[in-house]
Amino acid sequence: MDLSELEKIVTAGESATVEFKKPTVQLTRAGETLCAFLNGQGGCVFIGVTPEGRIVGQQITDSTLREAAAMLARFEPPALVSQERLRLPN
Repeated sequence: MDLSELEKIVTAGESATVEFKKPTVQLTRAGETLCAFLNGQGGCVFIGVTPEGRIVGQQITDSTLREAAAMLARFEPPALVSQERLRLPN
């Protein structure tokens, strides 16, 4: 995914299969949403995007990545969830 693809998704707004989370502090909530998506028709959670659809970005540390991986490992049954990081200008 590149920035123009992200901007298109953000412009369309949240939906039954797209949710925005501004900070990684909401990682638990993002996990709950992913779990709901997995039990439904699938979907994507975008961290670093405000609920109003503004791309603000988020600093991601190795600790955050480990926390996300640990959260995903607790899904039962195990689920294939892909993660992408997009470097934003500035």
